[in-house]
Parts: sequence; structure tokens; C-alpha cells
Amino acid sequence: MRLLLASIVFVSFSFSLFAQRPFPSGSKQKAIVVGSVLDSLTENGMSYATISFIDSLSGITTAGGICDKNGIFFIENVPIGTHKLLIEYIGYSPKIISDVKVFPNRKGRQQNIEVLTIDLGAFYLNKSMVELQEIELVEEKAMIVQGIDRKIFNVDQDMTSTGESAIELMEKLPSVQVDVDGNLSLRGSEQVRLYVDGKPSMLSASDLLETLPSSMIESVELITNPSAKFSPEGMAGIINIVLKKNRDVGFNGNLALTVSQPNKNTFTTVINRRTKKLNLSASYSLMDRYGARTSESEKHTYFTQDTFHLYQDRWSEDSRKSQTFKAGIDYSPNKKSSFSLNAKYAPSERLNYDTVHYSEITLLSIEEYDRLTSSNTDQSNWNIDFNADRNWDSGWHGDLNINQSFNTREKNNLFMQTIIEADSLELLSNSYPTYEQLSTYREDSQFQAKLDFEFGQDENGKWEWGLSTRIRSFDQDQFNNKDSSFIDNSALENHFIFEDEVYSAYINYAKSFGLWSFQTGFRAEQFASESYLENSDSIYSTDYFKFYPSFYLNYSLDENSSLQASYSRRVNRPSFNSLNPFPEYSDPFNLRMGNPYLRPEFVNSFEFGYQKFNKGNTISASIYAKDVNDLQRRFISVDSNSVSTVTYLNFEGSLDIGFEFMLSKKVSKAFNFMISSNIYYRKTDATNLTTDFDPTVLGMSGNFNASWQNNGHKIQYSGWGMPGRNIGQGKMRTMFSSDLAYSRPIFSDMGKMTLKLSDVFNTRGFGIESYGPSFDQSFYSKRLSRYLSLTLSYKFGEQIKRKSSRRGNNGDMDGEDMGGGFY
Repeated sequence: MRLLLASIVFVSFSFSLFAQRPFPSGSKQKAIVVGSVLDSLTENGMSYATISFIDSLSGITTAGGICDKNGIFFIENVPIGTHKLLIEYIGYSPKIISDVKVFPNRKGRQQNIEVLTIDLGAFYLNKSMVELQEIELVEEKAMIVQGIDRKIFNVDQDMTSTGESAIELMEKLPSVQVDVDGNLSLRGSEQVRLYVDGKPSMLSASDLLETLPSSMIESVELITNPSAKFSPEGMAGIINIVLKKNRDVGFNGNLALTVSQPNKNTFTTVINRRTKKLNLSASYSLMDRYGARTSESEKHTYFTQDTFHLYQDRWSEDSRKSQTFKAGIDYSPNKKSSFSLNAKYAPSERLNYDTVHYSEITLLSIEEYDRLTSSNTDQSNWNIDFNADRNWDSGWHGDLNINQSFNTREKNNLFMQTIIEADSLELLSNSYPTYEQLSTYREDSQFQAKLDFEFGQDENGKWEWGLSTRIRSFDQDQFNNKDSSFIDNSALENHFIFEDEVYSAYINYAKSFGLWSFQTGFRAEQFASESYLENSDSIYSTDYFKFYPSFYLNYSLDENSSLQASYSRRVNRPSFNSLNPFPEYSDPFNLRMGNPYLRPEFVNSFEFGYQKFNKGNTISASIYAKDVNDLQRRFISVDSNSVSTVTYLNFEGSLDIGFEFMLSKKVSKAFNFMISSNIYYRKTDATNLTTDFDPTVLGMSGNFNASWQNNGHKIQYSGWGMPGRNIGQGKMRTMFSSDLAYSRPIFSDMGKMTLKLSDVFNTRGFGIESYGPSFDQSFYSKRLSRYLSLTLSYKFGEQIKRKSSRRGNNGDMDGEDMGGGFY
């Protein structure tokens, strides 16, 4: 009831603000020109296209600007008179319109208005092409696009990502790191939310990315300081994966096949049938991959009269097959309304064989034995998404989204232990080998619904507000085989259930004036969760109401560069695995367990940046700081039996300060490169837990990508690296990897062949050293990462150009499409 009343008050407040119409007109004498730039084929807005007004006599540029993400431009201080209008966008033919008249109309003269606003309507750009035997050759789009609030990486322009899974693709993105278990970090923080097509994913990073081929991904967006319109979860921000969707008119599609040595094969197809009002799409992918890993570790536990030494050598290999089926329908009955329904189903299976050789040494004994594990995992995920958009003549825009997803995973583990050497080997020979079995079945479900509204334009004031809800449940049951031939593991059986609900409302206001623009907003959320072990009397519950403000300020230095400052308050809520109090059973000396009393951490995030982009060249630099309260971190402890337990605890907090830089430059028509680097400093306050903790961390990561192309032939070399750094209870080793690829057109330019060598120097590995009051340990792991792969892709179908319906200078432009400013 409290939430319902709060929502009613919020909506009433929003409408009252709207009723006041706080959109004052400007008072300075100036000419304002508005319009839109669209793709002539799809009629989609051309994000960040450049506009230049050129004096017809002198040829000097008198005014200019860039479009927003929807292809809308709003340019002030345009001299009254007749101009040439130049519109440019990479990959499209420049458009020059002569005799563009910037004069007041009769109505404007009669009213003697102070601000002259002229609507030029919509302009259409054609893709650059060279006709060769009726084949259309289209210039490539930029690999990196710097948006107002995000960096957009066009994956299909990175050849070294061809034939890979999405998790390998992530390693190549600036400021993104992937650890040995497939967990993502952004700017040195693992607290990052993973989105797919703008919606939070319920799957873990490793589960989603290892089963998703990069060939299905169109782009990846890094949003490091989201506004109040987004969920506040994730200290580091949001990584949004945008899946491919064919936008060509008619029946179209493409095929891609990758074969690798060792086995790492992928097949993907996307087909599409588009008419003026209806679009049908479908895609399918199959991944068949072989993997292997070796690792070595040692641990030394110090007791009063003895030291226990444990050495572990591991060999493992696995095979994984995954499929992804996706289908969708989009219907636009008119220009004001559209509806879409999309469904995705992704089953996968994985077989893993693992052998660990143990050596246990003390002053009095030596034991050596092997522990063999075979496991099979079956997983399936499905997702249904419905979206409806509506524009009204009054200038309102509404968006309704409903999403339901469900995931199941069943894992069976069989353990066999054999003794090799022991002081009492003869006595033990009759009891070995031993057999154990553990199985896990898990069901996850998530329902989301949100309703968003927009009204106004940035130059006069733009309002955004909305309501949303998310309901999740996670149910995991771990059990063992009752067969008498197996060791009884009944003590390890547990059934953990976690449920949470989030109800939220937000409001944003944005306005631009001259060279300045800003956006401010806040989000209110009611959160409640409950978790418990079945057959246990303990129920762990949380219930709180919080506000999450955000603020953005932008100053345009010129039409291609700007300065930005932003602030947002965010939250990291404990995950399912970090809450489950029952130990995760992997081997007798290494346990992982959650903490049901783990509190959420709240983050104040600040960022100041500079960006410049022009004709495919991008420079971006940011200084950021994050003040974290109740910091959640892994904590390692070793007991008297030399068993290491990794759990999650709340530290007092931390302060993160970092610098991020990225340069993408087209040196010549044939050569371009991109380099990026992130340097951060973290000071952690863990005095509430221990004094044996290094409070400072200085970390760094870097990425590079260089390509050369001529007459359709292209060579690309890319890589990433992270120098060694401290991590509180230890330090990590230096990591580095690079890939090399070559491509050329085939099938009369309707296809492409790509040959790639991944991890050229076979250096992709992970190492860490940890220490505590009574122990020190080290670990190094190396995956099979060097592959030689061949990818063949082919486009088919109709390539129909939509006739240009240019409306010229007197054409109409729907005001509700004005989406300038920040969003």
C-alpha cells in the first residue's frame, strides 16, 4: 500500500509539473534551425551525423553541429540568409543542398518573434557505393562511435572477433577485463550489470557470454555513469550487448561458418523479411567448442610446530555445444505506433573431465593422490519480450515493455579418488579408489515491466518519467546419490531459495541553452528480498526504500568536441551466489560459500570527461571517482585443517580514482588504429575485519587495434594487456594476449573470408598470489587459447533501395522525434 501511494503521488507530481509547462522561450536574438537526417533505405535516424552551413559566396562555414542519437539536429546562431547545407556521415555519400534559405516566414514577421526557429524537415543519405556487376559495395562504419552517454563498439568491424564467443570479444573492449572463471570487470570493478538489447540479463556473465557467438552481436555499449532512467544496480555501470537484426527491405539474410583447429566451430544465420509495415526476422546459431586448461597451485599453512604444504596440479578438458534460436515480428500500422514481439531459446550442454594431483607434505607424513571429476551440465534459457511505442500529436511519446525469462541448469558431478603414496599405503589400499556423487538443479525466473513517457524538446525543456517493476526467483537444490557404493554426502545436501522484488519510479528533466546542456533526475526504489535454506528455521530478509539522483552537464567547445561532467548514486545488491551460506563443493581443500547477512553497497559516482569526434576519428578522456560504502569483497581464510574458504564480507568502504583514455584515428584511407588505457587507484578500508590487508591497489589495463586495407584486402592486429597489481590479500600477475586476422571479399563481393590466429604468442593466462596471517598460496591457470580459424560469410536476398521521398526544405518533421541532449 505504501508503494502504491508513493507511485500515485509521484505520477500526480509529474503531471502537475507538466501542467506548469516550465519551458520558457529564449530571449536572445538568434536564428535556430532544426531538422533530421535519415537513412534513405531504412528511414532510421543517423546518429551523430555532422551538419555544416556554408556561405554561398565565400564558401566559409558559418555554423554547424551534430545530430543526436535519433538523427535530429538543433543548431543555433545560424546567420539569416541563403546557404549551402553539407550533411556528412561515415559510410554514406555526403549530401550538399544549395540555396537553403534561413528567413522568417510571414507569420514570424507579423509576430515579431525574438527567436527565429526554422524547420528544414528531413534529409535522406544514401550509403556510399560503387556499382560493379550490379553488386553494391558499402563503406565500413566506424569501429567506435562516441555517444553522449556511452561508447559504442561496432563488433562487425573487428575481424579478430570473428568466430569467437562473446566472452572472448569482451576481453578486447577498452577498460573491460575477464577473469579465469568468465567474470566481467569494468574499470577494475566486478560490479557491472550485463544487458542484452537494453534489458538486464538474468544469466551470469560466463553462462551468457560463453554460449553466445560474437557473430550474433552487432555492437557493445559501455555506459559508465547511467542516468536515473536506468536501474541503479552496478557500481561500474552497464555493458549492453546489441544483437543483430537485419534492416534491409525485402527478403534478406546472411550466413557465417567458422571452422577452427583445435575444434572451435560456429554456424550462424540471420534471415529477415521486411515490408513497409511488417517485419519478420529469425536467427539461429550453433557453437561446438573444445577447451582445455592446466593449472598449478601451492599453499603453505603455518602452525605452531609444523607447516602444511599442499601442491595441486590440474589437467582438464571440456566440450560444449550450444544453440540459440531467435524469432521476432515487428508491426507498424502507422507512423505513430509500432509493436514488436521477440522470443529467444538457447539450450546448451557441457561435458567436463578434470584430474587434480595432490601432494600433501608435513614434517611427519607425505601423501599423494589423484582426484578425478567428470561432470555434465544441461542448461536452457528462454526469453519473451513485448514492446509497444506510441507517438501523439501533442508531442508525447510512450513506451511499454514486458519481458519474461526463465533458465534451468542441471549439473551432475562424479568424483573418483585414488591413492598413490602414503605412509600407511597398505592399510589404505583396500579402501581406494573411493567414489562420490553430487548433483545440482537450479531454476531461475525473472519478470520485468516498465512504462516510460517523454515530452518536450531539449531546447525548451524535455521531461522523461516512468514506472517499472522486476520480480525474480532463484531456486537451487544440491543433492547426492544414495547408492551404497558411493560415499554418503548427505551432509552436503542443501536447497537454497532466493526471491526479490523491485518497484521503481523515475523522473528526468533535460534542457539545452546555447553551448550548455544539462539533465537532472532521480529514481525512487522500493526493494525487498527473502532467502532461506529449505528445512531451516532461518529466513534472511531485506526491505528498504532509497532515492538515486543523477546529474549531467555538457559544454560544447565546437560542433565536434565537448566537455562533460556527471554524477549518479548507484547500488550493488548481493547476488545469489554471494548469499548462499552453504559451501560450494569443488575439492577438499578449497571451498566457496556465501554470506546471507551481506549488505548492499551504495556508491557515489563522479565523472569528468572530454570527447572529440570527427569523420571517424575519436578522442575520449575521462577522470572518474567512486566513493563506496559497505564495500562487498571476497575474503580468504584458512582453518587449522588447511582448508581455504572464500566468502563475501562487507568492508567499511573504498575510494576509487581513475583515468581513462581512448584514441581512434583514421591515419589514411588504408590504415587506422585504436588505443585505449585505463589507470585506477583504489584505497580500501578493511579495518572492521583485519589489519593484515593492503589497502591500496594501483591497476592498469590497455587495448590496441590496428588495421590496414586495400582493394578489399584487410589485415588486423589487436590485443590487450594488464600489468601485475596488488589486490588487498595478494597480487595478480601480468596478463597479455593478441590476435591477428586477414580478410578478403569472395563470392563476387557478396561474401567474406576471414583467416585468424588467436593468442599469437600463446600468453593468455591468469595468475594470483594470496596471503594471510597463517598462510600464503599461489595459483596459475592457462587455458587453450591459440586457435587457427577460417570463417566464411555470405549475404543473400533482395537489396532494394527505397525510393527517396525527400521532403525538401518545406517538409514536415514530427516534433516528438526530437531527442537531442543526453538521451
